[in-house]
Amino acid sequence: MKKLIFFLFIAINIILIISCDDQVDPKADFKDVYALNCVIRGDTSFQVATITRSYNVDGYDPLSNTNDPFIKGATIKLTYKYNGRTYTFRDTSIARSIGSRYTTPMNIYYIGGFKPEYNSKISIEAILPNGHVLKSNSVTYSLSPDYIDVNSHLFPLPSTVYGNFIVFKWNRLERDNELKNVYFGPELIIKYFKIENGSRVAYEKKVPSYYYNGLSVPPLLKDIKEFSFDTLSVRKTIEEISNGDSNKENYIIDKMVFCLFAVDKDLATYYSSNRTFNEEFSVRVVQPNYSNIDGGFGLFGTISSAQLNISIKPSYITSFGYKYY
Repeated sequence: MKKLIFFLFIAINIILIISCDDQVDPKADFKDVYALNCVIRGDTSFQVATITRSYNVDGYDPLSNTNDPFIKGATIKLTYKYNGRTYTFRDTSIARSIGSRYTTPMNIYYIGGFKPEYNSKISIEAILPNGHVLKSNSVTYSLSPDYIDVNSHLFPLPSTVYGNFIVFKWNRLERDNELKNVYFGPELIIKYFKIENGSRVAYEKKVPSYYYNGLSVPPLLKDIKEFSFDTLSVRKTIEEISNGDSNKENYIIDKMVFCLFAVDKDLATYYSSNRTFNEEFSVRVVQPNYSNIDGGFGLFGTISSAQLNISIKPSYITSFGYKYY
């Protein structure tokens, strides 16, 4: 579920800092520039958007700014082609997390009561108090555990299976030319508890991703309808849960969960570009700005998800010395 948290973080926290390349005075051509950010999530009916603006500071350190550049008083509308309805965002404020840059409450725009459940085009338009317009388009995808099929002959997962693949298959979501460019993010997660000071503490551990040929793959893949995990990787992941701890009975395996995420092209591009930037050896100090907003900067995207619980034989769990939930 870390990806969902990551994408929500994008939706309510991204602030694009705009600067120019003038080597004499980088602030000489300062202009008002606006950023709209909104990620529509399929796992909730609470949708969030933010609008921010570029800002000037004394000196050249943008982090010295103490005033939240959020723009209030905008009108933001979301249009969902499937039902032909238009939804209007409201504004509110929420508490910031500890250690946030700004001390005032976090301002957001929100819709309560919209949860995309069908494959359809979707668009957003924001009219700022000064009349400036920001807009963008995307596509929502429908996911359900009923769409996912698994090679059930391996389950409940026995202790004697080595070198096989757990293969997950799902129905393609594209039904016409309008619904292409969907990216999938498959994850297999071991959920477990550890006894700490007499109490059960919940943890989870991801199984490394491989795609048939044994090579690691990117977290988001386009145009696929199945994905596999090596059972040897599953076994190794379960073993690593208690690395260095001889008291195996302190570990209680709860379940194994297959999570499938469907992401639109723009959100996948943003995530991939920032992941590449963060992992590569580079001397750059400004992350690449990816935007799909007409009239400004920012990001409008969609993400949906589905989960499928995978059964494991108690004898498989106890073979590691663990308990089962």
